[in-house]
Amino acid sequence: MEEFLTLNNQRGIDPITNLLIEDPLQRVRQIFRNLENFAQEAGSNLAETIRLVVMVSDMTRDRPLINEVQKEVWGEEGPFPCRTIIQVDYLADDFVEIDGVFRMVSENRSAIEFIKPEQSFTPTGTWSLGIKTDTHIFVSGMRGINPETDSLVIGEAPRVRQAFRNMKTIIEAGGGKVTDAIGLVIYATDEKYLEIIEMLQKDMWGETPLPPVTINIVTALNDNDIVEIEGTFIRT
Repeated sequence: MEEFLTLNNQRGIDPITNLLIEDPLQRVRQIFRNLENFAQEAGSNLAETIRLVVMVSDMTRDRPLINEVQKEVWGEEGPFPCRTIIQVDYLADDFVEIDGVFRMVSENRSAIEFIKPEQSFTPTGTWSLGIKTDTHIFVSGMRGINPETDSLVIGEAPRVRQAFRNMKTIIEAGGGKVTDAIGLVIYATDEKYLEIIEMLQKDMWGETPLPPVTINIVTALNDNDIVEIEGTFIRT
C-alpha cells in the first residue's frame, strides 16, 4: 500500500535565522527549499510531489511568482504536480503559504503518471490536470472551463456543472470513475454557490453515496472565478 506525506502551512522562513525572507521571489523559493528538505527527511522528494495547495494574499501579484519558481523546480514545461491556488485573508504578516502532498519512496512503486486527456482543457499555469499512482488518482482544482474554447463557461450553474464534467473527464482518462472519490475539496468565493454545487454533485453521483466533502470559502480564485473543485480517488 502506498503511503503519502502531507506538509501543511509551509512558509518562506530561513531555517538559520527563523525569520521570513524579505524578498518576495526569494521567499517563495525558500518555501520550496523547505518543502524539499522536510520531504527528504521523511523519505520522499520533490519528484514525488502529488499535490500543492497554494494560499496567497493577492492572486494577481503572487500567482506569477509561484509559476516562476515552479518552473525553476520542475523545468519550463514540467510535468508539474496537481495544484489549486486560492486567495485568502488570513496570512497576517505573510503573503503565501503552501500545503504539499508527497508520495513516500518505495522500491515497488510505479512511476507517477500524469493524466492529460486530449478532450480536456489546457492547464492555465504550472500544474497538471491529474496524477495517477499505484493506488490513487488525484485531480487538480477544476474550474468551469470549456475544453473547446479554453474559456470559462458563462452562468453560475453551467460553470459549476462544467467543473464537475472536467473532473469526470480526467478521472475517466485515468481509468477511474467519479464515484471512486474518497474526498473532495470545494473552494467557493461565496456561500450562495454551495446549493448549486450540492445539487449538481448529487446529480452526477446518482444513487452512489457522496464522498466526504471539505468546503472552504475563499477571498478569490484565479480569473475571478467562483468555484474550484479538487478530488482524490481510490483506484478500484
